[in-house]
Amino acid sequence: MTNTRLLENKIYLCIFSFLFIILKINSTFSHECILKDTTPKEISIYNSCLSQKNSKYNLDVKKFQEMEQKIIKLENENLLLKNKLLFFKKKIYDFLNNI
Repeated sequence: MTNTRLLENKIYLCIFSFLFIILKINSTFSHECILKDTTPKEISIYNSCLSQKNSKYNLDVKKFQEMEQKIIKLENENLLLKNKLLFFKKKIYDFLNNI
């Protein structure tokens, strides 16, 4: 009886810990810029926060575009190499047929 009770407590503790970690992670990723007051200091902090968020977003967009360009370049290179391989296969086939 005590073993099952202990096991149940461990399960509840694990579930609670898991939920707590998920909620904590979620709150760290969902940072928002909130204007708390109309004082110059608070406005400055708010503007700084917005600027950081925008720069991070622009950096992510730039990285994404660079990755897209790399993918297109690699796909073109792959196509070129396939054509070269096909060309060499044809040459080998022709050579073997002429022997």
